[in-house]
Amino acid sequence: MKAAFLASVLAGLTLSTAVFAGGFPLPPPSATTTGHDSKTQTRAYVGLNWTWGGGFTPALVLGATNTRVQSDGDTTGAKLAFHINLLGGVAPGMLKLSYLNGKEDFQGEIGVGYNFIKSAPLLGVGVNAPYVSAGVDGYLNPGFVPYATLHSQGQYDKPRGKTTTFSCPSGYVLVGTSCRREDD
Repeated sequence: MKAAFLASVLAGLTLSTAVFAGGFPLPPPSATTTGHDSKTQTRAYVGLNWTWGGGFTPALVLGATNTRVQSDGDTTGAKLAFHINLLGGVAPGMLKLSYLNGKEDFQGEIGVGYNFIKSAPLLGVGVNAPYVSAGVDGYLNPGFVPYATLHSQGQYDKPRGKTTTFSCPSGYVLVGTSCRREDD
């Protein structure tokens, strides 16, 4: 009971001090936040892939990526690539789905797929950068096959991030991050 009485006396003193000082306390500014912390991008790409292991084998690559890029550049996503073998006639080469993780300009990747020429599943690890990727695909037989790809996929776009703007009610102006009366 004493605490409630003391709180009401202090509130009254604060209010009367503001009135005697020339007005009521100033209102706080209202904040409006716009923008995004992340950006999702889906892009198609084409490329030329070379593998080593059992000979130098070129392939045309048709692919797509779906990534989420944070405003700090952190990037995660997926890459789907369909290879068309160009050596010894045009034929399906392989289909691979990879997980991407890294920054907007450089990602590591790990993938699974199937090689139609070898009639074998594969596991792959590699790196992806603007216009180039490289790595190693692993098979039960003949083992590891390194690859390099030149492609049309550039760097991923970072979002601008969130922006906060402040405003004051009518009759007040914004000074820094505080509201002041227009006539002060």
